[in-house]
Amino acid sequence: MQKVSIIAPVGTSPPVVTEFLQYVEEAMCERVTDLTLMATKERAVLEGVELIKVAVRRRYPHVHLHVVELPFADIASEADHLEFMRISAKVLRDQRAVHRADKVYLCVAGGRKDMCITLSLLAQYFGVNGVFHVIMPDVKAFSVELERMRHEISELAKAEDKEAYYRERAEMFDELMYPPLKSYVAIRIPIIPVPQSVVRDVMKILKAGRVRKADVDVPVSFLRDLEASGIVRVTRNFIYAREAGYDILKSLGETI
Repeated sequence: MQKVSIIAPVGTSPPVVTEFLQYVEEAMCERVTDLTLMATKERAVLEGVELIKVAVRRRYPHVHLHVVELPFADIASEADHLEFMRISAKVLRDQRAVHRADKVYLCVAGGRKDMCITLSLLAQYFGVNGVFHVIMPDVKAFSVELERMRHEISELAKAEDKEAYYRERAEMFDELMYPPLKSYVAIRIPIIPVPQSVVRDVMKILKAGRVRKADVDVPVSFLRDLEASGIVRVTRNFIYAREAGYDILKSLGETI
């Protein structure tokens, strides 16, 4: 049996995660084996994680659920963002290297915009099979219903027996977490994979700090792009890492 893994950052709208899981299972007809949630320390986010965990166990008990708790309530600085990059790169890499997933899908419908953008960019380097966003056409009605249930979501997170709390309100929670497939759309975001050989060569440049142009096999056009992005400086004979390059090295150097 194929191992199919989903990675999903969690924001304050937990249903988008279960909606995507439902989409993969019932529209794409693929049995999901693992779901990894990436959550900040924000209270509303962690409450949503508890709701997702119970909702998944009830409908898709075969899915192994993992939670990666980020060390901040929000990305409030460049240092936070670089740490998020480091953690995300490890999560993406481990899907295949450690967990031996055959397919990896990334759902960027939840979480902060900067988190979703970063994950989508990193997906190009780690062989992700698809990046998806979930859109609810009647978003106003959905938002009203979600806000109406904030109290119940919070109470579930506090409940000693979360399964029982959900079960007593199953109709209400299921309608929120698993709306009909026809009521929302999952959109695949096209990404162009970057060859691992090119990524490794770039990391070699950044780790060395300075290399001779003749000693690297990075396409000239790609070197120009790296220079335009402030990652390297290119002279006639040498390539030098710049500050933005060292930031990337700090975040990805141990992973790639």
